[in-house]
Amino acid sequence: MNKIQEKVNASRNLYEHLPKSAGVYLFKDNVRKVLYVGKALNIKNRVKNHFSNKDDELRHQNLILQVEKIDFQTVSSELEALLLEARLVKQYRPKFNERLKDDKRYLYVGISKEKYPRIYLLRKPEIEENLADWFGPFPTASALKEILRLLRRIFPYRSCKSRISPNLPNIPNIPNLPHKSCLYYHLRLCPAPCINLVENYSQIIQKIRLFLNGDIKPLLNLLTKQMNEASASLKFEEAQVAKRQIEMLENLLQRRPKSADEEKTSKQVGQLKDLLIHYQGFDPFIVHRIEAFDVSNLGKEITVGSMVAFIEGEPAPDQYRQFKIVGIIQNDVEALKQIILRRLNHQEWIFPQVILVDGGKGQVSAAFAALKQKDLTSKIGLLGLEKKFETIIIPKIEKGKIISWKSLSFSSTSPVLQLLQHIRDESHRFAQRYYKKLHKKTILKD
Repeated sequence: MNKIQEKVNASRNLYEHLPKSAGVYLFKDNVRKVLYVGKALNIKNRVKNHFSNKDDELRHQNLILQVEKIDFQTVSSELEALLLEARLVKQYRPKFNERLKDDKRYLYVGISKEKYPRIYLLRKPEIEENLADWFGPFPTASALKEILRLLRRIFPYRSCKSRISPNLPNIPNIPNLPHKSCLYYHLRLCPAPCINLVENYSQIIQKIRLFLNGDIKPLLNLLTKQMNEASASLKFEEAQVAKRQIEMLENLLQRRPKSADEEKTSKQVGQLKDLLIHYQGFDPFIVHRIEAFDVSNLGKEITVGSMVAFIEGEPAPDQYRQFKIVGIIQNDVEALKQIILRRLNHQEWIFPQVILVDGGKGQVSAAFAALKQKDLTSKIGLLGLEKKFETIIIPKIEKGKIISWKSLSFSSTSPVLQLLQHIRDESHRFAQRYYKKLHKKTILKD
């Protein structure tokens, strides 16, 4: 029996005491030095997976051999786990976490050293000029961008590089200034210090610091205190702003009680995530956005494709997209690859955590080829759903290659199957609608 197998056999005592809740875990060696920091929705299952993993990668074997103690810290939500993980990786810089200096997958959030600091993304804070503070690293770039987008609705902040005039009077619009207010200002997502004197901007930055540092409870306590003080002083508008910020934060952290439909959706998304982790070896951490693709045609005259987006398990029709296939395409598989490539070219559209295609191994392989061309095979989960037997097709991916396949059949009452069927059927319906529209135009033209 080799050393790895001996360690795996003896590892049960290391993780048996761990909780089945969201949080962060720390692998430590025999002198209590932190070797690795990880996050999980279910700490015990995630750690157990480390020791039952068949991964032969030398780096992973070296980690397992050195683990002598596992510490953990539970949190209330996946988002808090993400923020806490980033803080602990920055604090301990564990050698078995990804190398942070050169890995472009990792992002930081920076706060500039200015009168009105800007919030922005960066990759190498150690060489950044005019930087007051930074938070991270964040392994999941798409999740981080989505978090900042939502955070901006709660605490509007400056993100542009425009120079700020140091002595602006408190007037909404000032003539003869070199800068104009941007779209974020008109959307109320930036206080526009370039044209306004923003007296409470330092307080906004203080709250953003607390949030990015994972100090959620102190932040909520601060907002509650401000709300109560404003109310006692009869400043009801200020109190209402603080109350709204508290509600939005709790909503973002998913702490409010969920309805029956929300509980069902949460269960569906959770099962989907488990499938990806178990069979594909891919952990999306947060499954916020799922995109599905389908192709529709009748002969070779008209071929179209569709993309539908589901946010938190619910359809988002305003983010659906239609594609008319260009050039000579031999079959639906080629068309599917073209559609997904064209979608991935739009980096301004937030990337999904999961892509679903209507079909089996051929269609999934086409989608995989598109992801590989864009170097996204390790960043987006991928699966297919075959119509004939409603079989879920999951490719096992390692080092940029599909090494095996898993076909899963579930009962018609399975929550995860019902979710995937809903998304697949919506993409098919949307593709059919676009095809019929173009086909009608062709008939009328003739």
